[in-house]
Amino acid sequence: MRTVALISGGKDSCYNMMQCIGAGHEIVALANLQPVQKDELDSYMYQTVGHQGIDLYAEAMGLPLYREVITGIAMDQSRNYNPSDNDEVEDLYRLLVRIKDEMDVEAVAVGAILSDYQRIRVESVCRRLGLVSLAYLWRRNQKELLQEMINSCVEAIVIKVAALGLDPRIHLGLSLREIQPHLLVMQEKYGLNVCGEGGEYETFTLDCPLFRKRLVIDDKELVIHSDDPVAPVGYLNLKLHLEPKPTSDTNKLPPTIKSALDFVGDLSDTVFSDISDIELSETELESIEMLEKEEKKKQEMNPLLTYNEKSEVSTSLDVIDCQNDSTESVEDGYDYEEAHSQFEKQPIADHRSIYGNRHGWYFIGGIVGEGVDTGLATEDAMKKLITLLESVDMTLPDVCSVNIYMRDMEDYTALNDVYLKNFYFENPPTRVCVQCPLPDDVGLILDAVAHKMLPDVQDSDGHPKERVTMHVQGISHWAPANIGPYSQAIKVGEVIGTCGQIALVPGSMRLVAGGPRRQCALALRHLTRVLRAVHPRAHIRSVVQSVCYVSGRAGRAVGEARRQLERRTAGAIVQCAVVRGLPRQAALEWHAWAHTDNNRFDYEETGCSIGEYKVAITRRWNYENTVSAFVCYVATGSSPSTCQLSFPQRGGLPLASRLGHADVAGRSRRSLGVRAKEIAQG
Repeated sequence: MRTVALISGGKDSCYNMMQCIGAGHEIVALANLQPVQKDELDSYMYQTVGHQGIDLYAEAMGLPLYREVITGIAMDQSRNYNPSDNDEVEDLYRLLVRIKDEMDVEAVAVGAILSDYQRIRVESVCRRLGLVSLAYLWRRNQKELLQEMINSCVEAIVIKVAALGLDPRIHLGLSLREIQPHLLVMQEKYGLNVCGEGGEYETFTLDCPLFRKRLVIDDKELVIHSDDPVAPVGYLNLKLHLEPKPTSDTNKLPPTIKSALDFVGDLSDTVFSDISDIELSETELESIEMLEKEEKKKQEMNPLLTYNEKSEVSTSLDVIDCQNDSTESVEDGYDYEEAHSQFEKQPIADHRSIYGNRHGWYFIGGIVGEGVDTGLATEDAMKKLITLLESVDMTLPDVCSVNIYMRDMEDYTALNDVYLKNFYFENPPTRVCVQCPLPDDVGLILDAVAHKMLPDVQDSDGHPKERVTMHVQGISHWAPANIGPYSQAIKVGEVIGTCGQIALVPGSMRLVAGGPRRQCALALRHLTRVLRAVHPRAHIRSVVQSVCYVSGRAGRAVGEARRQLERRTAGAIVQCAVVRGLPRQAALEWHAWAHTDNNRFDYEETGCSIGEYKVAITRRWNYENTVSAFVCYVATGSSPSTCQLSFPQRGGLPLASRLGHADVAGRSRRSLGVRAKEIAQG
C-alpha cells in the first residue's frame, strides 16, 4: 500500500518504516507535527524534542515532508477518543487530510509500541479517513525490539530523559548500543521500559538503511528542564548537517528485518511465545497436565455422566463433545453432509427471547433472520434484536457479544454491510460468524450477550463494572487487526469475552499454511494475546468456557483442538462445534469467555431426564464464588445424535437454578428455546 509515515525523528517511527518496507508497502511521504516557538512541547501524542532536524531527516530519505503546527491540547484524555475541537489529535487529522488529497495514500505508518492512548487516537483518525494503520512494533517484546533496532543499523542517540535511573548530564547523547546495558539494569531495578514507552527517554535517528544521507551533529545544547534530585528531566537541542553515504549502503534492508511469517514460526505443540510476555515453560505445562490427569481420574471414579465410544454430535450447531482425543473418531463416526442436508429441510420458528440477572447481564437468543436474501434477513434480525433490547431499556451499544449462524458464507458481504449500518459506533461488540445448515427461507440465526450498567453492581476491587473494549485496527505482528465492525475483546468487571479468532498471520492478514494443527496453535496464540492486552491479570489460563468451531471438512481437528486448549488452561469447559464453513475458509475458529481472577476452579458434570428430553449439564466455578459457567445440552429422541447418555432422574434443574447464565447448545431447534427459558428462570 502507498503509505505516509508519521515521524518524530525517533527510533520507533524509523524502525517501523523499515518494517513496512519489509512487508511490501511503499513509503511515499513523511508527516510530522511540530511545536510553535518552543524547543520541546509536553504533548500526550507527539514527540517534539529534536524537531529542528526533521527537515534534514526528509532530505536524507529523499521523500516529501508534510508538517503541521500543533495548535491544540489534549482536550479529550479518556480512553476512547471522541473528536473534539481544539484537541491536538485534530491537528493530525488536518495533516492527513491534506496528504491524502495530494498523494493518494492508503495507509499510515506509526511507531506505537505499547501506548493505547496514542494507538486509539491514530486509529480513530485513520478510520475517519478510510486509511489503514500500520503499526508493526505494536506490543513487541521491548528487549527483543531494542536489540533488533541495534542489529538493524538504526543509529539513534538519546536526546531526552525523564525517569528514575537516567541522568541528563550522563546519558544524553549516548547511542542505543551504548545505553542498552544500562537500560536493562534499570528495567530490573525500577521497572523502566527499555524502549522508553513510559516516557523514560526519547531518541533521534542519525542514520539507518533507508537514509541516502546520514545526519552529523555539529553542536548540541543541554537544556535542564527540571533539576529534580530523584529524576531530573533534560533534553538536547541539536545542530546538524547531512553527509552523503555510499550508494551501496542505501535502501537495502538488513537480514534482521523479519517477515510476517517469521513471527508465526514458534507454533510448537508445547508452548508458543507471547509477543510481549514470557509464556509458560515446558516444565510448567507438564505440571499442569499432570494435575489435570489426576483431576480426571477422580471424576472417572464417580462418573455422573457416561458416553459411548463414539463422539457426541448435535444438530443445529453440530456440537461435539470431544471426550476422545483421537482425531480419527470424529470424522469416521458421523456423516456431517448427510445430517446438514436433513437440517436444511427442517423449518425453523422464531422464538426470540431476552432474560437478565441482577448483575446486569442479559442473554438474547432465538432471533431468526427470515428471508431468502441474506441482506434482508440480516435487516430482519437486527430489527428484532433492537426491539428486544428496547423492551428492557437497552440499546445496541450495550451489546457485548454477538453470535451469527448464517446460511451461506458466500453472502458474508451482504450480511456485513447491514451489520455495519447498525454497529457503526467506535467500540462495537465482539462477534462470531459461522456457516450452518439452514433452510432457504432463513438467512441467519442470531444470539447475543448484553450488559446494562447498574450503579450498585461492583467488581472485585469495589469499583463500578466498567466496560473496556480492545479494538485494535492497526496491522501489526501482534494479533489480527479488526478492521470490521467488531472488537477483539470486551471486558465488563472481571469477565472478558473475545471475538472468534481464526489463524490469520497478523502481519499479512492471510490464513496461515500448514493444516488444522498449525491453525489451531496460531488461533490460540491470538486468543492469549488478546486476553493479555485487555487486562494484565488475564491469560489463556483465565478461560472459563470456550467453543472451537471446526469446518466440516476439517473434522479431524476436533481432538487436536481440545488437546491444545486443555494443555494451556486449567480445565476450561471446551465444546467443539462442527459447522459447514468459517470465514476465509479457515479450518477452525476459537471463541472464549474468561475471568481475570480465574486462579482456582472446580469442575462438575451432571444430568437428568425430563419427559422426552435428556439434559446434560457441565459446570465450572471458582472457589471465591464470583464466577461460574455451564453448558447445557438438550437432546430428544428425534435427535440424529449417535451419543448414548445415561442420567440420574433427579438433580439437574436445581443446579441450573442456582446459576446466572446458561450457554445452551440445543440438539433440537424446536426444544432449544423452551429449555433455555426453563434454565434462565430456574
